[in-house]
Amino acid sequence: MSQFDFTEKMSGTDGGGHPQSYYYLWHLVALGVIDAEFGPPGDPGDELSASASPTITGTVWDEIGAAFPQAFEPAVVALIDVGVSRLHPNLRTRIDDRSIDLASHRYGAATQPADPVNPHEREQEAPFFAGLDISGLDAIGLGAGDAAFLSALVGELAASKGVVRQLADGDETFGSHGTAAAGLVVGEPAATVTSEDGSGPAAIEPASLATANGETLGINANQGILPYFGVDPFSRLLSIRTSFDTDAEQFIAAFLYAWHCGVDVILLPRGLPDPVRSRVSPKPVLAQEGDLRVNRERAGLFARLADANGEEIAPYATALASDREWTILEKLIVAISRKIPVICAAGNDGESQIIYPAKLAAPDNGVVAVGAVTPRGLRSGFSNYGMGLTLVAPADDSEVFNRHQLRRDKTHPAASTDYFDPGRGKIVPYSPFALVTTDLPGIYGYEAGSPPRSARVPPFAEPGTGGGYYTTFGGTSGASALVAGVAALAARANKARHGPGASLTGVAAKELLAKSSRLATAVRPGTAQLAPDPMNADDEPSKGLPYYFGAGLLDARRVVAEVLTS
Repeated sequence: MSQFDFTEKMSGTDGGGHPQSYYYLWHLVALGVIDAEFGPPGDPGDELSASASPTITGTVWDEIGAAFPQAFEPAVVALIDVGVSRLHPNLRTRIDDRSIDLASHRYGAATQPADPVNPHEREQEAPFFAGLDISGLDAIGLGAGDAAFLSALVGELAASKGVVRQLADGDETFGSHGTAAAGLVVGEPAATVTSEDGSGPAAIEPASLATANGETLGINANQGILPYFGVDPFSRLLSIRTSFDTDAEQFIAAFLYAWHCGVDVILLPRGLPDPVRSRVSPKPVLAQEGDLRVNRERAGLFARLADANGEEIAPYATALASDREWTILEKLIVAISRKIPVICAAGNDGESQIIYPAKLAAPDNGVVAVGAVTPRGLRSGFSNYGMGLTLVAPADDSEVFNRHQLRRDKTHPAASTDYFDPGRGKIVPYSPFALVTTDLPGIYGYEAGSPPRSARVPPFAEPGTGGGYYTTFGGTSGASALVAGVAALAARANKARHGPGASLTGVAAKELLAKSSRLATAVRPGTAQLAPDPMNADDEPSKGLPYYFGAGLLDARRVVAEVLTS
């Protein structure tokens, strides 16, 4: 079989409309966070049919604990997204108390459970940005006018007052995406102990669980709860909630707040609504040989993009903002990334160019552009790729139907009755695996759960209601969340070795992640080595593996080993 001929890989019998079972933490095995033995495939013709119940033989958490038994100083990951469910049983002890909402208040808002005796207490002022100082950043590279603008904004934020709101229900309606990302980073097993006053079970932090000496630990009484694990359940997550409005200042404030809190990692599992920089630019190669009939479709697309100046595919148009603020944000992201790694999703367009701000990734900064890969050893069908991609991590897959490849989900109920002719394109195997992660409980989550429990978002006083605690997830959002978790592992291992105040710069962390990634590897439980696929051109695979996978698949064990021995 040639390097680019995948037809023989399709001989497995995973089709016929039968969903395939798989280990719910397979992605941690693929990353090297968990060591597991899967045994032989149940179907010799399908490499992904290995046991859904592997034997666990070790974890990187054990390695850090064995090297430094008393060192459990958590790393902190700032998640700039749409918010997180603080009530989720697998996240409750992992969410940093400094989490903030910049979508509903320009100077920040925090939420506390309402007092049952006086549930209508007025909101209180809180100076979230007090003492904000950016003098520790290297030269940001702004002109005199823009530098003065940023200085004034920093001064305004430092003197500002946000609010603390007391609510009967957590204000988490739109937090499904952030909750899913958070679980992949810091999800915990939700174990419990009997509370000191005997009133009932209380949540126990993973560090206490790992160091318990003969203490009786109980399984969470809620039967809907899984013993779930993110990449680093010993670290914490600082949620910085933002909207999709084209207001650059909320994102400037978000990055400044992450800097102000001294976090170890910044995760941005989405693009930014910059009216200019978020546009997909037509690549010059599209215009080549546009007069040939075989290229008529791409020639037409190039013409439409050029005529519309990107407007037809620009999804953001809700608020006005000067480009000055977006320019400041761009320079600020790069400057902060040199001090703190900024992990970004490469995008889910299947394009050979990555989205903004992931495309800011460069050797001299700490922006990490993350693509997605499947256990088939292939780029996920949706994952963006090309120049600037830093590395890849496991995620789900998507079907592809274009003239270059046919990638079909054979587990779909209609798979045995539908017929698709690949024509001159290649048949590329689809992966049925997805990332299982935490979901926003209740009706607004990805998986709403079962009625009547799913009828509402659970209030603070009754966190056991709501249902729908888990969902399948993926995209480069999921892949970037996994990479942020590995970056947290590196930061925590560094603190264990060098002391609680130790930190890795953004550039050093990025170099470590790239150095610990591999191109000559398989994505477990799969056995196929990483290989390119023809997505936007028949001859694209000739560009080589780095074009599709950057430095390759991240290996958490290599990351931790490097930190613990350096």
